[in-house]
Amino acid sequence: MKNLDDKRIAIIGGGPGGLALARLLQTAGADVNVYERDYDASARPQGATLDLHEESGLKALEAAGLMDAFWLSYRPGADRLHLMDKDANSIMEENVAGEGDSSRPEIDRGPLQTLLLESLQPGTVVWDSHF
Repeated sequence: MKNLDDKRIAIIGGGPGGLALARLLQTAGADVNVYERDYDASARPQGATLDLHEESGLKALEAAGLMDAFWLSYRPGADRLHLMDKDANSIMEENVAGEGDSSRPEIDRGPLQTLLLESLQPGTVVWDSHF
């Protein structure tokens, strides 16, 4: 990212995408504000588990310098699926690679939000914003 020094950028929405973008832009020197309609970070539950793929979510977190924090909060094995019939016969197994496989690691949205918020400069998120 070139020529971002001294640029002011507004991001609408403090979900995972908006917060990750804010982090990436801040590390490139931009002055960023994220405008979020929630009253604060604890205004509501953040929802279910999110799986991050190597070519997208993980790539963004790596570029943002957040992989160490991610590995401290992810859910090992949450991306595995094993379906069985009523007699306990295996019907399907998915992503049963060995321990440490990182092709689609999952993280709960709450810890991901915390990780991203803590990576931002203080005051980046403008809570209770309504447009």
